[in-house]
Amino acid sequence: MFTLTEQALTGEQARAAGSTASRTYIEAAPGSGKTTVAAERFGMLRFAPDRDDRAVVAVSFTRSATAELRQRIRLRWGPSALVWPHRVVTLDTILCDMLSHLLRRRLLRWPGGQQELVVHDTWKVRLKHNWKRQQPYLTLNGDEVSVSIAWPRRPENRVDLESFREAIKDGECTHDDVRTILAAALNQSAIARVVAQRLRETVRAVIVDEVFDANSLDLLLVKIACDQGIGTTIIGDPWQALYRFRGARPEQVPALVDEHEFSYNPLTKSFRFRTHAANVLSTELRSGHPVVLPKAESAHADVVLSGKWNDLWDCGENVLPLSFGSTPESPPESAAVLLLDQVTQTTVGHHAVFLQDALTNLGITDPEALRRMAQPFTRILEILRSDTSEAADTAWKQLSAVIKQESPREFPRKHPVQVARLKKIRQVLRSKERRFIPGLTIHQAKGREWGTVAVGITDREQTMLATGLDVRNEEHRKLYVALTRGRDRTIAI
Repeated sequence: MFTLTEQALTGEQARAAGSTASRTYIEAAPGSGKTTVAAERFGMLRFAPDRDDRAVVAVSFTRSATAELRQRIRLRWGPSALVWPHRVVTLDTILCDMLSHLLRRRLLRWPGGQQELVVHDTWKVRLKHNWKRQQPYLTLNGDEVSVSIAWPRRPENRVDLESFREAIKDGECTHDDVRTILAAALNQSAIARVVAQRLRETVRAVIVDEVFDANSLDLLLVKIACDQGIGTTIIGDPWQALYRFRGARPEQVPALVDEHEFSYNPLTKSFRFRTHAANVLSTELRSGHPVVLPKAESAHADVVLSGKWNDLWDCGENVLPLSFGSTPESPPESAAVLLLDQVTQTTVGHHAVFLQDALTNLGITDPEALRRMAQPFTRILEILRSDTSEAADTAWKQLSAVIKQESPREFPRKHPVQVARLKKIRQVLRSKERRFIPGLTIHQAKGREWGTVAVGITDREQTMLATGLDVRNEEHRKLYVALTRGRDRTIAI
């Protein structure tokens, strides 16, 4: 087993990783070595002298985050650190295991009597979808899981009802379905007691990464762990809590910390910032002091950030946004993302954001499909680069025809919005700029860093900076994240 060395960690990192408190809260500022500390703490708990046979489990919210932490743990402590039952998994995995336990105990009844489930990320590839209002979903009535139907006001590309019923009956569902049923089940005291007992008997210590991304169900499980005497470590930064729109409840975390008397261990020293100016900017922002951001041309930046994708398309002819908007939902949106990807790869060396989402939405699973479409896409881009006024309309017809050869999805009739996306690509192709800079939203930039970062600042955001940021305000937090991505310099454009 490895031992902690002074060379490996700073003093505050060592104190956080080696905390002897049963409940530990590690507040990690940008670039402060959060993953390093999490890996160190995992090993120290895993190999604690007074350990028993129960698991040490680290959880995060994305597969990429868990993969990185898993790799760090192996490098630091060796492969024995992750011998079963000790593991690093997504919180969704924990929830799936818990639901399966309740089904096996027959405390919940699944349609068709299934006790083991096949859980998908989404139905988009698995089941037929149609453009409609009807929305099937799962509900819990007593101990019985059943299919219900909602009728939202606006039609969308939704899963087919009968396909949904059959898949559910066969023991298939999505992670969202699991969360829906577990959230309802935990309102029943008998089931809550079984869940608590299951955690107490199988888990000795848990580390929850990015706790400020947790929703109410996630935080309820953390509370249960605390109540059951399970060693609980939560890690995160209140200043980087950006996901309320996805259901996160960062405002509930301080109450959790107070109620369960978590030991507070801040990580303040950042290894990200390489200049005095970058360090000062980060400190002033976090302290709530007024800040004036220097203005400069985006040509000097490595990336351009803004709060919205639409704003990025107006940040200058040398800025190439890596998406048109948020996750594509319709086949036309997804088709445009695939075409944009060919442009972003050749122009700035990056894939389009949401490329995989677009493929999933189109039902394209063949890994060779993009290669087959590359040459037709090149011809479509040549059309967009041409002088003809009908270029975007012609390109759209050809794009939809190419996609239909690979996708089972139905395409609606042409709409001006669909053509407008191709006009944005045309704007890039016909630009006289020699060097393009990738554009990302602040949400996509979280957790990343560059040398020089340009941020599209609105007048309203200038006012926020002039009066100082407040961690309780989500718009302020978003601005804080944007302004702490630059290792050397951050500029306003």
